[in-house]
Amino acid sequence: MLTYIDFHLKYTLTVIGVLSLIARPFINRSEVFKIAFISAIAFVYTTPWDNYVIYSDAWNYPLDRVLATIGYVPIEEYMFFIIQTVLTSLWALLCVRWSTPCLNFNYDKRSYQLIRWVPITILAIVTIVGYKLVIPGQGTFYLGCILCWVSPVIIFLWYGAGNFFVKKIIPSTFAIVVPSLYLCWIDQLALKENVWHINEKTSLNIFIVDDLPIEEAFFFFVVNLIIVLVGACFDKASGVIETYTSEYPLRFSISWKYVCQLFSAFATSEYNMPHIVTEDIKESIEIITVASKSFTTASFLFPAGIRLDLIILYSFCRVTDDMIDDELDVEKKKRKFELTERFIKELFHDRKSDYDVQTKPQELKIDWTKYESELTDREMSCFRALSRIAFYLPRKPFDELLAGYKWDIEGRLIRNEDDLLLYSTYVAGSVGALCVYVMMYRCDNDKYDLVENYDYVIEKAYQMGRALQLVNIARDIVTDSETLGRCYVPTEYMDDEEEEIRILCHEKQPRSLGDKKLKKYSTRLIHLANKQQLESLDAIRCLPHVTRGSVLATTDIYRGLVSAILSSPTYPARASLSKTKKILIGLNSLYIKSIQYVV
Repeated sequence: MLTYIDFHLKYTLTVIGVLSLIARPFINRSEVFKIAFISAIAFVYTTPWDNYVIYSDAWNYPLDRVLATIGYVPIEEYMFFIIQTVLTSLWALLCVRWSTPCLNFNYDKRSYQLIRWVPITILAIVTIVGYKLVIPGQGTFYLGCILCWVSPVIIFLWYGAGNFFVKKIIPSTFAIVVPSLYLCWIDQLALKENVWHINEKTSLNIFIVDDLPIEEAFFFFVVNLIIVLVGACFDKASGVIETYTSEYPLRFSISWKYVCQLFSAFATSEYNMPHIVTEDIKESIEIITVASKSFTTASFLFPAGIRLDLIILYSFCRVTDDMIDDELDVEKKKRKFELTERFIKELFHDRKSDYDVQTKPQELKIDWTKYESELTDREMSCFRALSRIAFYLPRKPFDELLAGYKWDIEGRLIRNEDDLLLYSTYVAGSVGALCVYVMMYRCDNDKYDLVENYDYVIEKAYQMGRALQLVNIARDIVTDSETLGRCYVPTEYMDDEEEEIRILCHEKQPRSLGDKKLKKYSTRLIHLANKQQLESLDAIRCLPHVTRGSVLATTDIYRGLVSAILSSPTYPARASLSKTKKILIGLNSLYIKSIQYVV
């Protein structure tokens, strides 16, 4: 005999356990808060409705199949309120988390209003119809109860997040349909086993499949619609907060002030917000999509807020580097460098020390006209985007980045490994340190505050950045020579320094050195990179929990290039990994290798 508690143990709690394991790397405090909040609202809102439906004899439960009842409702039914919410929320998390929230904002007022008000009008009519159908003892009773119960909730949710939901309609639909089908299936099994019973007198007696009334299938669908829609409301509100930091300065916390800010962001119509902010972010995303497919793949593993600011930071570094590399005229190159240097000075002019940071957004008085006349639209987008998050970033790493650019402009050679490590510190270690500040500020745990004496983690972030840059150099010996006329291989590695520098930097004929020599140089660089990475990995334990697996996966995906270089019989022009390989490396790091850093 199948009891109600057996039903949960066999069909619902086990699925939640599996989904929890799959979603583990992506569950942070804000996700737990979201699911708990939705569950609490579901419990409070559903309890009186469920009691009324059972009191009206639309459902009934054999006493020998339940543990006990509170009011008219079995304890296991109360559990179902929470269980369905958690089950669908976990599945929805896996379906909808992969896009950057601000890309789902609708800035067109006319379409925004149509998408908002047409469904709301229809749902208002459905609510009235539902109330008219709620006649105890009649065949329309159960359907009427569902309609007048769900419609007002969907109206409220749709007002704030309907446009956001529509922009994500494909993953959202998948998030609704799959658990609905599963719940319909197990509901059919429970009805056959008489775990509960639907009163034929208050049902339309139309069956989707054997023993499954149409009202039951409709119930699971609309409840899952509400759960996914509430999640969309939370994601939309969080996205508004993370995109418009100046207007919404509070970071995540379980506090009344933050909840009020969340509701304010939920009610905000995106078309009333500055469109240029999202346009700048879109430009940043396009830049990294072209410039680094490895980073693009890895960025999806981070929570949305961290992902957003990492994209902004990386695209600024990428575009300023291109400003130096792609400009052939030396004087124009120097002018671009001076402009970037002036911008950094303006961003951090009021900082008291190299690593002084702010915890609240501040308004910067930057005369953008000075930059608009000399920068492209793409470059301007990256400069503006960085200015919006610079308040919590330190100045020192940006100064080091500029020192790396200056090194390139002057065409300085790298004489030995000390030079190589110093250059790598400038152009990549600095970015690693900035990434730590992004993760600390954007994580949802208050204990990771921005402090100046976070020395150990910052030092190891520099080291990890150096490791990745060394892999870059090992991969790009041919590319750097042919396209830029540069060589980052230490001259102390070379058999004939003068001749090889001439070949690499002046003739730009790196292949004339031969595959054997190119592989020898790249292998030596990789050994140095391995040493830097191994010494830095333990610092992952000091990062916020939700970022540890993602950081490990990011570095492993990037370092997958090492195997591509070493396994090639010749020196590859530019080693790369297939998208499938990157995903497999990321999954292994996220679920297997990361365990040692999160337990």
